[in-house]
Amino acid sequence: MNNIFGTSGIRRVFQNYSESDLMFTPQMALEVGLALGSYLNGGSVVIGKDIRTSALPIEYALISGLVSTGCMVKTLGIVTTPTLAMSLRVLKADAGVMITASHNTPEYIGLKLWNPSGLGFSPDQEMEIARIYNEKQFLNINWDEVGKVTPINDINDIHISNITNQINFDGSNLNVIVDPGNGAGCEIVTNLLTKYGCKLVSLNAQMDGRFPGRLSEPNEENLRQISAFINISTQEDIGIALDGDADRVIFLDESGEIVDPIRLLALLAKQYISNKNNLSKNNMKIVTPINSSNLLEDVLTPLGCEVIRTEVGDIKVAIALKEHGGFLGGETSGTYIWPEFHYGPDSIVTIAKLLQIIVTTGKTLKQLMKEIPKYPYFQTKYRLKKDIPFSKEINQKIIETITDLLEGLGKKIENINQMDGCRFDYNDGWILIRRSGTSPYLRISGESSKTMEETQELNKLAAEKMKELKIIL
Repeated sequence: MNNIFGTSGIRRVFQNYSESDLMFTPQMALEVGLALGSYLNGGSVVIGKDIRTSALPIEYALISGLVSTGCMVKTLGIVTTPTLAMSLRVLKADAGVMITASHNTPEYIGLKLWNPSGLGFSPDQEMEIARIYNEKQFLNINWDEVGKVTPINDINDIHISNITNQINFDGSNLNVIVDPGNGAGCEIVTNLLTKYGCKLVSLNAQMDGRFPGRLSEPNEENLRQISAFINISTQEDIGIALDGDADRVIFLDESGEIVDPIRLLALLAKQYISNKNNLSKNNMKIVTPINSSNLLEDVLTPLGCEVIRTEVGDIKVAIALKEHGGFLGGETSGTYIWPEFHYGPDSIVTIAKLLQIIVTTGKTLKQLMKEIPKYPYFQTKYRLKKDIPFSKEINQKIIETITDLLEGLGKKIENINQMDGCRFDYNDGWILIRRSGTSPYLRISGESSKTMEETQELNKLAAEKMKELKIIL
């Protein structure tokens, strides 16, 4: 069966017509709508979209499929993914669909499906949608059973109120520079910061699906502008940068230095545990994927917090949070999940949480981060030679090749974990090699207990071996 889903929903390059499932067309969106409506047997569905130019035809096609199976559709217009995830409980919906390609470049578009709890569709749910989609087993209804479409116009205000009612602080002494990257977060983030009374400067804060200010992914290369701006500022600033649908957030300290998302996850968890009101709760657990730094265990385990590891992807993190009862989840990409609000990644909540910590402690972000150690963690990505799923045969070749590499360097392999890709834990570090679930890249990450130079050198050597196997270009 052709599984149209990756690790984060469906994501393809947009094309108005194509017979290949490698492209995302309105026809594909129509049939996904028919499949989802058939799966729900009617019901209520909330639809949100980001600012990508191709989101409009995809939205109309998706709606057509849903109402053609009797679904009642509520449209939010342009919103962030966190807002869509939050809205499902408020609007009492049976499912939600976010039309987005998240941090991908402008030519991409996609769909991500959500449960009422704000939890993304599980792999089993996605497989069932894919089965209906492939077999064309769509629900047939009569002409007088067609669903209706209702626009919802105040969902951003509801999201902001939901946050400010639970997270209280006076931000009037905070100088915040925010870069929404021309994405869906332009309006809601600036409104939230204004609500808290922050002194605000914005960059790339006009919605534009072509991303003229910078590319959507908030990585070091794309954040040079905001970093330089903070660095020359005379104020004690904090920087906030988002991706296109605002499920990812990256923070910069007052010197313009990007804060590593996993170090920030450790800080957020540590601050949560230090709050005596939380100590009575039987949920001293956080969840993070297999590609996150080991610093989490080293910082949090002594505090009585268990660190649970999953496959990469916010849905996998959310599923584990719901199963194990953790209080926080996070990834290296800058996604953070707060189950007390909902099970979707929520950058808007995370912004409020961190700013509250800064106000409450009276410390700058740089001062706070001194509490969290820096490990020599390094990750890179390489273009795949062929955009294909990895088979058991490919994984076995990777295991054999990297085992030989590590043993040749005098490393003692202690464990090989194939939860997601191939992670090799050796006597003084680890390295993970996995295929991206959202784009045609091989990702190599890891850390050494010694130096960053050693981590980077091993990454480079592993990449050379992948080239020899003709996996990457």
